[in-house]
Amino acid sequence: MNPKEIPVRALQLGERIDVKGLEREDAFSSVPLAFPTSREGMAVLFKSGAAVFINMTPVEEEELILKLSARILTPLQERETETARLIVKPDEEELLAVSNALQIKSADPNRLLLVAEALAMSVTLAYDERRIAVSFDRIDAVARTLQERRLPPSPQGALLEQIGQALTLQQRLAGRVDLDEKPDVLWDHPELERFWARLVDEYDLPQRSRAVARKLEVIRETADTITDLMATRTGHRLEGYIIALIGIEIVLSLYDIFLK
Repeated sequence: MNPKEIPVRALQLGERIDVKGLEREDAFSSVPLAFPTSREGMAVLFKSGAAVFINMTPVEEEELILKLSARILTPLQERETETARLIVKPDEEELLAVSNALQIKSADPNRLLLVAEALAMSVTLAYDERRIAVSFDRIDAVARTLQERRLPPSPQGALLEQIGQALTLQQRLAGRVDLDEKPDVLWDHPELERFWARLVDEYDLPQRSRAVARKLEVIRETADTITDLMATRTGHRLEGYIIALIGIEIVLSLYDIFLK
């Protein structure tokens, strides 16, 4: 008998998905919201904007996405996608990478939910990595200018816009992916903690999360430095204006004294 194969696809659909009010009696989980679909399929929706489809056809996936369209906040024009194949082999070691597939012992809802959690984190990190790369490049150009001991030549408004975009990105990502918080299913099924740990390692989630955090820290520090320098430059200009005004007032006073 051939081992059962299960296709899995994760999509980053938008900034967030509003799952409030979508609760169902047949749901496997409420956080994230996971429920069965036709043909032994399963859909898992995350507030982070990711959706994972297990054993569903592309047509079925798009039909569900269309139904969710009103609940997807800031839909993406270019979706991040990650796919996986699960091979069910009850008598062999779990989570071995075999022929670009992950080997699991059982296709029970709890294991599938953990696979969905890992893929959702991975696809969300991929989306965040792409966004932060753009912001990081902008800030990096400014940092190189500061290394040359000069302020960037860009207009102040453009610099403020870059800083604002970077800080907004940092705020959005602050609570996006927290690997220190284990999935809710592990509280009821601690025997799957090893399974989860191997999934996290398979997709390099800790390393990628730390890399994003380091880049965010650089962006924040650079933004703080630029803000301070701009405030200092503005302060010097104000001092110059004040001195100039005092000088003009002295000249006018002398004019009144000696020429009138």
